[in-house]
Amino acid sequence: MEGMFTKSYVKIDRPPFELKHKTIPEALKYYAEAKGDGESIIFVSTDGSRDVVTWSELYQKSCKVAKSLINLGIRKQEIIAINLRCCPEWLYATFGAMMAGAIPVSITFTYTDGNDLIAMMEKLEKCSLLVLDPGSESFNWNILRRLLDEYEADGKVRSKKMPYLRHLLGVAFDKEPDASNVKDFRDLLEEDHPDIELPDIDPNEFSGLFQTSGSTGVPKLVADVHLSIMKFAESQAFEMIKDKYILFNDRPFNWGGGYPFSVLTGQTRVTLFEFYDPPKDMISFMIEVIERERCSMIFALPPLMHELIQRQDNLPNDWPVEAIVTAGQPLTNRLAACVGKACKCLLCFYGGSECGIVSEAKITDPNDFVEFGCGKVVKYPGLEVKIVDENGEIVPVNQRGEIYVRSKITFKEYFNDPEKTIAVKTPDGWYKTDDIGRMTEHGQFFVEGRKSNMIISGGFNVAPEILENVMKTFTGIDLVVIVPVPDDIYYQVLCACVIRKPGFAVTESDVQKYCREYHTDKPGLFTVLPKFYMFFEKFPETKSGKTHRKELERLALERFGPSEEKCLN
Repeated sequence: MEGMFTKSYVKIDRPPFELKHKTIPEALKYYAEAKGDGESIIFVSTDGSRDVVTWSELYQKSCKVAKSLINLGIRKQEIIAINLRCCPEWLYATFGAMMAGAIPVSITFTYTDGNDLIAMMEKLEKCSLLVLDPGSESFNWNILRRLLDEYEADGKVRSKKMPYLRHLLGVAFDKEPDASNVKDFRDLLEEDHPDIELPDIDPNEFSGLFQTSGSTGVPKLVADVHLSIMKFAESQAFEMIKDKYILFNDRPFNWGGGYPFSVLTGQTRVTLFEFYDPPKDMISFMIEVIERERCSMIFALPPLMHELIQRQDNLPNDWPVEAIVTAGQPLTNRLAACVGKACKCLLCFYGGSECGIVSEAKITDPNDFVEFGCGKVVKYPGLEVKIVDENGEIVPVNQRGEIYVRSKITFKEYFNDPEKTIAVKTPDGWYKTDDIGRMTEHGQFFVEGRKSNMIISGGFNVAPEILENVMKTFTGIDLVVIVPVPDDIYYQVLCACVIRKPGFAVTESDVQKYCREYHTDKPGLFTVLPKFYMFFEKFPETKSGKTHRKELERLALERFGPSEEKCLN
């Protein structure tokens, strides 16, 4: 029978397509000429303002920044680190860096002592320029200025702890104390360098580095080249990703799901300008924006989808949304219920920063959806997907194993990390996803968990060991183990299993407060901090004397899991 499989392996036998553009600057130039003063990205604020970046403005200002960076002394293939909230300057800094032949990377730093920033800079090595804003309540600036030995009005800096860093540019520093010497990034947009020519960009040069979605510690840096990004953008493997749709996506530019790929596919994107006080009711505000801007497509993580489901009956009659796009975690039946008033169809993408989008499920009737379904492999030429056992052998259909992916858009390497690259890429080019899944005889894929201890929560990957090491620094805590608890919305939430130090009466409130103060990802709609806490005198152990994580996970499930999960155990 056509379409029937016996082994868990799929290859898309489709001829290669001809690229229109081989580099990102080429694509930006094309849309600047084709769409001109059309709206590329719209930034909306809670004060009612609406800041539009047109296609021509995006290209022209990025060119200006590129020439100013070259004038500043930035050399080809040097790295430019960017820590900005969503704003037009993020676009100009990122794409301007590419046009100058540099390698942009969006970074975040979380810990008040700056140890994760120092570690990131050590990994980047050749990061000569940092572009940042002060952060909410001056958080970023308070960390950075303690690490700088000198910072001058011309943008030059010196830091013994970050020796390669030569320049600092700031955005929105005008109200910051002790920051009069921070050179304003916007000055680059006013400079004129007619004698500077932008370099030719080789399609196989690095276009940028993407942080993997681990929520804590120093993440891996996925290195992509221009050619692979453009193959992904122009592949036409995704029938719904067309420029007729106005996309609402409130996710930060520096995250894979929020990266402005729309500028490479010709879509208008509506997003939130992040230099403002958040509204009391963020969901209501976003619904107002979606309706006012007539957004026909939404990228939504599961928490937002859940809120839309809750409010479906109150959505306006002329609600413009045709499709909701989601990714980042296995999809539950409860979330599939958004098909109806909230949207006409739900697109669930499965993939990752390392391999792009691998499969797509298009759901138009929630009653036809099977839990954790990821649909079929997208029609990208030459894309291969297989499910293998512990020996790397392909398993029969309907048998679980690890998902492997291979294609022309699979990432090149983890930047400056050959050991981790070798650990996840086979010599013949297969990427080991670490995801456990299965494939049916009809080619449908299901993703049901992780092979490692990685926890998936609200679309983010949380490395428990890193968060454990951080929490062990808290006063009065001796040992911590983080385990997952199933959740209908987030897929999994975190439970912290804690052993106190002798003589300390640490409470759950104490630990919660410490987490909030030490970690900048404050609890809210998208949180990766522990939701539950359990205290132990001693952890259960395996026969070999190691901490028995699975037993702790079972105890957390028994105490905090959904009622139906408790019944099953």
